[in-house]
Amino acid sequence: MKKKLAVLPFIGLLSVSSAASELEVSTGVGYQYGGFLGVQIASKTEFTKVFISAGWVGASAGFETTFEKNSKHSYGIVVGSEMITSEDGFAFATYNYHFNGFSNSGLVIGTGIGVRVHETAYGRNDNETSLGWAFNVGYKF
Repeated sequence: MKKKLAVLPFIGLLSVSSAASELEVSTGVGYQYGGFLGVQIASKTEFTKVFISAGWVGASAGFETTFEKNSKHSYGIVVGSEMITSEDGFAFATYNYHFNGFSNSGLVIGTGIGVRVHETAYGRNDNETSLGWAFNVGYKF
């Protein structure tokens, strides 16, 4: 329950910022899309976007920015939870490459580095935090 409540501030931010921006929908795989296969809904301006994602194995929320108009490079953060490698949460700094530019539809690939929290082996009730890397591939409509 705590994991789902952690995403609520991002949902509020998404709804507040949507008045001055456009809505973007994308689908893909990776933490930025909620895990294995998911959908991302974003409120996007010329230089930034705030998003929420839901996938087969998890959910996430994040922020992404670029420093130039319609740049192909963007940087951000993503937080969330997914049932395979980070059932108790994750937080990653991200980098994405937008083949057609940040403002346009098209293919996006990215990577990230951060921490994952998961249950320890053998069913104990302990949590273990580990450094991890992420890879994502998606398509913006």
